[in-house]
Amino acid sequence: MPKPKIAFVVGHSNWGKSKTLRALTNGDRYKRRLSIQGVEFLIRRMSNDDLPKSFIRFMESVDPSSTTAIIAALCPNFDDEEAATQSVLNQLRSKGYRLFFWVMEHQYRTNKAMSASDISRLRKFGTVKVISGVAEAASRARDFRKFITDTVLA
Repeated sequence: MPKPKIAFVVGHSNWGKSKTLRALTNGDRYKRRLSIQGVEFLIRRMSNDDLPKSFIRFMESVDPSSTTAIIAALCPNFDDEEAATQSVLNQLRSKGYRLFFWVMEHQYRTNKAMSASDISRLRKFGTVKVISGVAEAASRARDFRKFITDTVLA
């Protein structure tokens, strides 16, 4: 049985995580499952900066024996206790999930950038790919799908 995995779209608040996931599902914001190379992924669109308690409950409830592939949005708010980033990632790893982080380095339409510290902290939990520059949602979705096929499912 393949090891369970989670592919995160990572960015801070209003960085385009949700729009990237919407583009990944061809504009269908309600689609909860997506098949990539024959692997069915459960999609969690709301991140820990949108609805922290709901995000935490969801991540606590996932069972790696029945939910083996997840795509989720994540905000690397390591210093925000309510977001519980570190504890959630620790818990997922202890459940046996392999964690993959597709990091949008720059906020869409601004000059804000992800800190090197946030990226470094994510590397402690799993595989990280940093996407530089700014792109439209459809382009980001294509790149994220490629990350899934080339890295997550490799």
